[in-house]
Amino acid sequence: MKDHDPILEAALEEALGGKTPPDLIAQTLAKAGVEAALPKQPVAGPRPAWRAWGPGLAAAAAVVLVIGIGALASFQFSKPDMVATETNAKHAGNSAGAAGLADVTVGPEDSAGGRHDRPTGGVNVRTVSEPPPPPPAPPVPPSEGETPPPIETPDGMNFQANGSNPFVDTEDDRLSTFGLEHDTGSYTIVRGYLNDGRLPPAEAVRVEEFVNYFDYGYIKPAIDPFSITMDAAPSRYGADLANCYLLRVGVQAREIPAADRKPAVLTFVIDVSGSMSGEERLGLVQRGLKLLVEQLREGDKVGIAVFGSRGYQYMDYKDAWQKDEILASIDRLSTEGSTNAEEGLKVGYQMATAAYKEGWTNRVILCSDGVANVGATQAEKILNTIVEHRRKGITLSTLGFGMGNYNDTLMEQLGDKGDGHYAYVDSIEEARRIFVDNLTGALEVVGRDVKIQIEFNPDVVKSYRLLGYVNRDIKDEDFRNDKVDGGEISAGHAATALYEIKLYEGATGPIGYATIRYKEDERYEALEISQEVFTTQVASNWESADKGLRLAGNVAEFAEILGKGFYAKNGSLDAVLQDLRNLQQEFRNDKVDELIELVSKAKEMK
Repeated sequence: MKDHDPILEAALEEALGGKTPPDLIAQTLAKAGVEAALPKQPVAGPRPAWRAWGPGLAAAAAVVLVIGIGALASFQFSKPDMVATETNAKHAGNSAGAAGLADVTVGPEDSAGGRHDRPTGGVNVRTVSEPPPPPPAPPVPPSEGETPPPIETPDGMNFQANGSNPFVDTEDDRLSTFGLEHDTGSYTIVRGYLNDGRLPPAEAVRVEEFVNYFDYGYIKPAIDPFSITMDAAPSRYGADLANCYLLRVGVQAREIPAADRKPAVLTFVIDVSGSMSGEERLGLVQRGLKLLVEQLREGDKVGIAVFGSRGYQYMDYKDAWQKDEILASIDRLSTEGSTNAEEGLKVGYQMATAAYKEGWTNRVILCSDGVANVGATQAEKILNTIVEHRRKGITLSTLGFGMGNYNDTLMEQLGDKGDGHYAYVDSIEEARRIFVDNLTGALEVVGRDVKIQIEFNPDVVKSYRLLGYVNRDIKDEDFRNDKVDGGEISAGHAATALYEIKLYEGATGPIGYATIRYKEDERYEALEISQEVFTTQVASNWESADKGLRLAGNVAEFAEILGKGFYAKNGSLDAVLQDLRNLQQEFRNDKVDELIELVSKAKEMK
């Protein structure tokens, strides 16, 4: 983490690594001196005195700097292999779109030998009867402004590289806006790699999903849907940056007692294709769903759709009092054929629409490795179907299964667009955490289209950098545009945003003003809550900071090191491990103990 890296080194990082050098964007913006035409909307809530600036101040700095405009990379399947790279360019006004899936012709799922060449553009089509392709040409570094080529992982896992957010000067843009959510899939996937004795590919790491896996003990609201916790401390991992602090914004959703949970209509959509064969895939799906069914109560209803080469209704809806029949149906599942995810989801949504009950939780739960290879494999077609039904009140949760051949990108996109959440299940213990420890959180959404906007005080804050949420960026002017999707947070869940902020030396007063915008139902009007944080809430040193802030900071640094983030290129797992061990006795929980083991394993492998 160097504050003054040479420009040449920074430019090479950008061109060859797809990474944004520190403050280079801000420097370029300052030199450009261009004014944007559209003013940004003010943040909601009572305006404190420090926020009484002209409404066009932040907008005047919204200069277009395009870095690798969001090319949609092809997804390719057959011994399925999907890779997509999408560049996030917040201050270019880009919004990340759904990655496209290449239409391919394939034979039975397990008959293809070898991997596809990495595509250089367009659609890569090959049938299983063709001879293996020639070896790929040596990679050519992308030129400036060009999207880096898709990254292929060595074992068939499919991820999307997102990079790191840069530091942004408040004089250029004092607003930070993005969709807030509680996804955790990245952490459990990386845990699987480390437990298998392998370092994960950098593209598998999403910092916010590491941070959101842990419980920081936020105050749980009794009446309001959310509470906001804000605090800060000198940054342990930005110590070589002048006046650098770690700011935490924690959003906690209210808990709903089991007795108060809405009755549920659940539609399981289960991937039974050949790629799901094995105890760690379909076998784990069966055991996990049986745990869920055991937690249901009389009145809840369960229906099942499956998909292999075709999608079809497997079990009509049964009341939860018929548990034995539901469990027997789950036990009889077996694998077959290719993967027609589009048809499976279509059948599942048809079932859910017919069984829809107003005022109930109506949810589709997709269990898959995400490697669709027959039917309509265009991501946008599948995503459009999900959005259409979400607006009718039917939500979607995606649960990923399987290592070695898994489409993380598609599963994350589907969960995000479905007003549900995305989790990866690598063990029966993880399934128990999702379905047993907080069943209501797995089913009932408290806030939909959740967006957060932080307005930083430019008299106190020189610059800021958001850790993670790179592909959740929202244009500042779209904060109150309810046609733009946000994230989702379920009952009892929390979401945490971390910023590294540079303060002016000796500055005091308000640091920033956070506003959460959300809907309690897709069809309701959006609501907002706000909170301010002051320099008086900054701990005097790292060791005296709240233990939750320290844990979150260590988790984020661990993720940034594994993800080869630009600002963690000189990071030390030794430093992370040392501080976690100092915190271990304060937490005394299995998650922190496990984290320490994972950091130790990563340190040995690196």
